[in-house]
Amino acid sequence: MGQYQDARRKYPRKRYDRPVKCITTSLMFDCWGINLSSGGVCMRSPVPLENGDELALLIPIGNDDGEIIIALGKVVWSKDTEAGLNDFPVYTGIQFMAMANKFRSQLDTLCLLPD
Repeated sequence: MGQYQDARRKYPRKRYDRPVKCITTSLMFDCWGINLSSGGVCMRSPVPLENGDELALLIPIGNDDGEIIIALGKVVWSKDTEAGLNDFPVYTGIQFMAMANKFRSQLDTLCLLPD
């Protein structure tokens, strides 16, 4: 992303190279995080997701997978890559719609830390 794109962003992005558990009304699957902000998460998914799809997200934070943020999110964009390249061929942007205040505070703190 260029400087112009970064300047337009409402929330600064934090690199997030970790698994994310996703739950829809019909599936539960693991995705791979790319970046995280107070407003949402960019991740790679093994399954295609449509704009407007809602899902629950379990996002590990801290040094172990025992500490997680639980959020409700909505797909705001999705881009397929070549499926043969990796196990997570779909790049997806998720906007957070709801989370408990405790999780919001943890996320805001995490996103302010330097990479």
